[in-house]
Amino acid sequence: MKIINRDILPFQEDDFFSPLRDKIDYARLVVFATRYLLLNIDTSTSNCKCKLKICVDKMSRLFFYRQDKFFSVAFPFSVITEDDEIVEISSFSGISIDSKALSSVLSILEDSSFKLNPSVTDYYIESNTVENIGISLLEEIFQSEPSYVRYDYDPKYVNGRLHPLHHLDINYSSYGTYKLGLNNSIAIDYFDNILNLNTDCTYLED
Repeated sequence: MKIINRDILPFQEDDFFSPLRDKIDYARLVVFATRYLLLNIDTSTSNCKCKLKICVDKMSRLFFYRQDKFFSVAFPFSVITEDDEIVEISSFSGISIDSKALSSVLSILEDSSFKLNPSVTDYYIESNTVENIGISLLEEIFQSEPSYVRYDYDPKYVNGRLHPLHHLDINYSSYGTYKLGLNNSIAIDYFDNILNLNTDCTYLED
């Protein structure tokens, strides 16, 4: 398994830890994470409290860690590494991803007409300025499965077994999400292991 770790600069935390409620939020997170991974920013002199990790093997996942809350989503791109550094990130259709391509995707996500009608096809037909690479990448992201899992320590909304203090949130949308209660807090390594296809399965016990 190839693992790349990055500290997240404090002023960029909101890019990664804003709530995920739909595919647009997921696409934005993927774009921000891909850009951050490609930049390979030196954070040695910064007081970073949050982390980003990408794991590439049988699975390809992004992990985000902040205090007592951490979550993971699927990474819908291919990653080439060399000596523990990322050499290239590309889409599964073969598009080499760089800052320009990512900016093209972000410009679509931030376009007011796309926000009103988040259809990649309609946007392509109606827009006069759209870049094909942005449309292609966004379409691939939208077609991928987010595979969202979050560990939550939630003293604010705790409500017995209905909303346990410690729990896993599975999926992000209000119509598809569900919780798995936990009796105790879990460590980062335990959370990572749940999603690692190369280790023994974690069992549910009640």
